[in-house]
Amino acid sequence: MIPLGEIGTRMRNILSGRWPLRALLGSHRYFPLGEGLGLVRLNSGRFIYVDPLEESVCPFLIAYGEWEYDTSCVILGLLDKGDHVLEVGAHVGFHTLAMAHRVGRSGRVTSLEANPRLAALARRSLRFNRYDDRVQIIQKAASDTSGTVRFTTSRTVGGGGHIYGGGLLGPDTEVIDVDSVRLDDLDAGSPKLIRLDAEGSEGLILRGSERLLERPDVILCMEWDIIQMRPRTDPQEVATSLSSKGFRFWRIRPKSTLEALGLDDLMVLKTCDILVSRSRPVLRKVR
Repeated sequence: MIPLGEIGTRMRNILSGRWPLRALLGSHRYFPLGEGLGLVRLNSGRFIYVDPLEESVCPFLIAYGEWEYDTSCVILGLLDKGDHVLEVGAHVGFHTLAMAHRVGRSGRVTSLEANPRLAALARRSLRFNRYDDRVQIIQKAASDTSGTVRFTTSRTVGGGGHIYGGGLLGPDTEVIDVDSVRLDDLDAGSPKLIRLDAEGSEGLILRGSERLLERPDVILCMEWDIIQMRPRTDPQEVATSLSSKGFRFWRIRPKSTLEALGLDDLMVLKTCDILVSRSRPVLRKVR
C-alpha cells in the first residue's frame, strides 16, 4: 500500500505535469535481492538493478520508478529508431535503458561509466532487458586526454563521482585510478545526441570532442553546473567556444519545455540540464 503522504507528493507532481498518472498507481515494484542489490520495475515497464545503499539516484528509482522525468522526455523526444547516442555518466543506466529502447535494434548507444560498481549494474540491467545487443558500456572516464586519471567513487553518493583534482573527500569516498579516453578516439559512429553528466568535467570532455562537435546536426544534452566546472575549466570559455562553433543554448524546463539562453544567462544559471544545438531542437512526443 502507498502511504498517504507519498500519494500527496505524487499527486502534486502529476498535477504539475512532471510525472505521468501511472506514477500515482505505483506501477513499479521493488525486489530486494540481498545486501546491496535490488531490482526495480520502472514505470516504463523496464527493469533496472540498483544499489539500495546508494542515495543520490537509486532511492528515487525504488520509490517512484522514475528519474529526471523532464530531461528524460526531452532526450527521448530527440531520438528516432536507428539513431546513435554517446553518453558520459551512465550511473546505473536509467537513461541508458530508455535511449536503448528508443533507438531500437537498428540504433546504437555507447555509454561511459567510470565507477566499476555502477558500470557493472548498468551492464546487468542491459542484459536483463535484452538491450546488450545495441549498447556498449565502457568503464572509463571521458576527458581531454587518453591515459589514466584519478576518479572518486562513493557508495552512498554514486552520482557524485568525478575526476579528482585534489581537495577534501567525503567519509566514504575513495579515489581510484581509471582509464580515460577522448570521445574523439572512441569508435562511437556518428552520434546524433551526446549526453554528458560528468560532475563538472564537461568542459574537459568537450575539449576531447572537437571532431564530434563538427557534425552539423549533433545535439548535446549536458548538466550545466558552473560551481563544479570552475575547478577544472572556465565555464565562460566553454560557453564561448561552443557559441563560436555556431551552437545555441536552451534550458530544460518543467513539462519538458525549452527556454532559450544567451551566453550571459549561462554565467548566472543554477544547476540544470541544457540542450546545445545549432538550431532549435524539435521534440517528438514520446509519452
